[in-house]
Amino acid sequence: MSRYLSRWPRPLAATAVALALLFATLLGGCKETDPAAMLKQAKELRARGDARAAVIVLKNAIQKNSADRDARLLLGEVYLEQGDAPSAEKELRRARDLGAALPELPLLIGQALLMQGQYERLLAEVDPAPPAQRPAILALRAHALLGTDDPAQATALFAQALSLHPDLPDALLGMARLAVAGNRHDEAARLMQRALAANPDNIDCLRFHADLLRAAGKPDQALAAHERILVKRPHNVQARLDVANLHLDAGRFSAARDAIAAARKVAGASLAVIYAQAMVDFREQKLPASLQSVQQVLRVAPDHYPAILLAGAVQSALGATGQAEQHLQKFLAAYPRHVYATKLMSSLQVRANAPQAALDLLTPLLADHPNDVELLTLAGEARLRARQFGAATVLFEQASALQPQAASLRTSLALSRLGSGDTGRAVAELERAAALDANAPRVGILLVMAHLRAKNTDKALATVQEMERRDDNPLVQNLKGGVYLARREASLARASFNRALALEPLYLPALANLAQLDLTERKPADARKRYEAALANAPRNRALLEALAGLAQREGKTADAVAWLVRAREIEPDALPLGLRLADLYARAGNKAKALQLARTLETANPASPEATAMLAQIYVLNQDLGAALDAYSRLAALVPTSPMPLVRMASLQLERGDHDAALTSLRQSLTIDPNLFDAQMTMLNILVRQQKFTEARALARGVQQRKPESANGYKLEGDALAAQGQHAAALAAWERAFERQSDGALLIQIHGALNKLGRAADADVRMSNWFRDRPADVPARLYYASSKLVAGDYKAAIGHLEAVLKVEPDNVIALNDLAWACQQNGDSRAQAFAERAHALAPGNPAVLDTLGWIYTERGNLARALPLLQKASALAPAAGNIHFHLSMALARSGDKRAARRALERLLAQPQRSAHHEQAAALLRTL
Repeated sequence: MSRYLSRWPRPLAATAVALALLFATLLGGCKETDPAAMLKQAKELRARGDARAAVIVLKNAIQKNSADRDARLLLGEVYLEQGDAPSAEKELRRARDLGAALPELPLLIGQALLMQGQYERLLAEVDPAPPAQRPAILALRAHALLGTDDPAQATALFAQALSLHPDLPDALLGMARLAVAGNRHDEAARLMQRALAANPDNIDCLRFHADLLRAAGKPDQALAAHERILVKRPHNVQARLDVANLHLDAGRFSAARDAIAAARKVAGASLAVIYAQAMVDFREQKLPASLQSVQQVLRVAPDHYPAILLAGAVQSALGATGQAEQHLQKFLAAYPRHVYATKLMSSLQVRANAPQAALDLLTPLLADHPNDVELLTLAGEARLRARQFGAATVLFEQASALQPQAASLRTSLALSRLGSGDTGRAVAELERAAALDANAPRVGILLVMAHLRAKNTDKALATVQEMERRDDNPLVQNLKGGVYLARREASLARASFNRALALEPLYLPALANLAQLDLTERKPADARKRYEAALANAPRNRALLEALAGLAQREGKTADAVAWLVRAREIEPDALPLGLRLADLYARAGNKAKALQLARTLETANPASPEATAMLAQIYVLNQDLGAALDAYSRLAALVPTSPMPLVRMASLQLERGDHDAALTSLRQSLTIDPNLFDAQMTMLNILVRQQKFTEARALARGVQQRKPESANGYKLEGDALAAQGQHAAALAAWERAFERQSDGALLIQIHGALNKLGRAADADVRMSNWFRDRPADVPARLYYASSKLVAGDYKAAIGHLEAVLKVEPDNVIALNDLAWACQQNGDSRAQAFAERAHALAPGNPAVLDTLGWIYTERGNLARALPLLQKASALAPAAGNIHFHLSMALARSGDKRAARRALERLLAQPQRSAHHEQAAALLRTL
């Protein structure tokens, strides 16, 4: 209110009088109890253009009698004129339900649906049956068909309507829209002249005529056309908003706000006015205000597509990627080739490192708009992220040719050339970019990096010294230090980093580089002292506290790291990345309760953050609260609807709980997002096999084959399904087809197993020998093959393969443990040494404890054997072989009672042990 007082002090009294007269009028209306009189008053107010007052009178009438169909019908018509389509639809439908028999009622409801973009509903509900309304309804349905991207049928219906009513404005308007879509602007202008000649006061035609002028690059003429509409209809809200939009296009924000204020005086807080306000706020970068307004629109009209698009743009600008993607996905589902929405969505995907998804959107549009610099640049960025440097270069070259003076494009082109290894031309582009914008630090930095990549440290140093001459600042000194490091001149590098800190004592990149030099020289205490000294001068600097936490983590001092992060969070309690880091550190330190408490707090404060929800889900899993974890992953799936991973994690947890049907549902949903997600396909197939749904399992595999015939995955899945049915020959054939497409050790393991089951052991061994000849370092395949030899009792062959593994991975615990067992069985004296090495590496592994314990037992060292076997038995209570070895050791030690108990526990296990008969025989002797 104070703003108006300062600008218009004198007319305030007149305004007060006018308001008093208005309230007197309205109060007088409210006193009227005769519904007919109130309806008459509302009609008079509407005729005078005072729609706002008419709405108040009609609402009062409805409050007195909620079944007043005439009041509801008129209220719906007024709302329609104001552009408030959702409210109009609601009132018109209630009027119809109460028995209103206006012949135009279906047409009015259809217009409300059209304004909301509810095209399918319109086509389903509004039928051109009434003869008097047939031409208008045909035109209405044709406009809906345009909305569903069916121009052929729309053209037919417009023509049919014009055959019944040659000057029908809505039909001529539709034909003009089709002409514009076909780039026939002269034809569109002629159609509008014809429409306005027959219907000079038709507001929709007048608006479209103004829109044609706007599209033709004649904004002043368009503004004059809208002003003429306001001369005819001074209370027309949409015309006011059109004027606001033209001012907005021209950057005249104050004039746009004045036009919206004028519309608000007529229509109050109608959706159209609120949306226009959101647009102005967005253009003026008042993002929270814009978001509040657009959310207000979407609460009332969730399918208001302009508002959906604007919400996506605002959320993107605010950095709320998940919410922005949701809005844009909904918009693009309705308008799949919309240029602005596609640019927004693809930029989000590039930012999220999903370049292929961005390219899937951009490629079709580039065919239609080959000279759109923004599209070319976005596609180039996506190719760059996908490491398709050659394709990126082509796109940046095209964009740069269209805007040769754009330094940023020259810089992007240089990046693509650097990525493709064309360093010489990259440097040339960067030098040209530097000439276009000598003060752009990014260009200089990239030029230095390009010289360094080419190992031309002299040119890199010369470039950075030239930058230093132009503007000596901490960034340049830090860059100079980096060049000296590349030249292996550590003392000069330190001097440059110190010079950067002299210019700006808290320049963190230079501080971090000095700390890194300390760490390289194995002086972590010096690095810590360096940060602590800086912290003493800036005790509330969060970045310094986080750096100290990082140093503590590096030294394994988890408690210190937690303490530093807690201090940092006291400074910025709302900093989400910091909170997430602390929660993760709590979890790593085993402090599950604090991790959970913090993760809950973070999600409550940031309900739209996928990162916060993901962290909470992970910590619920850590706390074994699978139900809560499932709920959190379900929320995460809603926040990131384009990512299948929350659904895959849900399936994993559902499997852990034994809910196979729910897991299948989650996996199917994940595959609708990414039909080629092999982990989901594999898990799904395993569930189907477990449920003995073999037909469905093979159908899944063949579906994968049809979608990606060049991939091994579909054939691998088919082989798995066939093997589960015992069809080993067919499984072998499927796995061979997979192996032809992808030579893979895991597939070879399955092929080896199938050959053995078919009695072709010699063939199986030949395949493995050939594989190891070409790939001697394939550790998983070696371990499998050695294990198969152990099972077959071929200890000598097993020892050879396990020794080959240790040449590649000397501390491989599985190889050491199996080698110890094989040596013991083969009478090789090295068995105990291998077992003791495995135990030193994995003292809590029950298999390792069992092996070493049994070797001690067989060598008569029961004092050392029994503690190991007892610990192994406690760690793996269901492992029958460990219980049997413990029983044997106890019996040999003379503790028959304990041996008997151990044997009885083994024999009572529901799963029959391989040592069952031996255990029963031993028990009979005790």
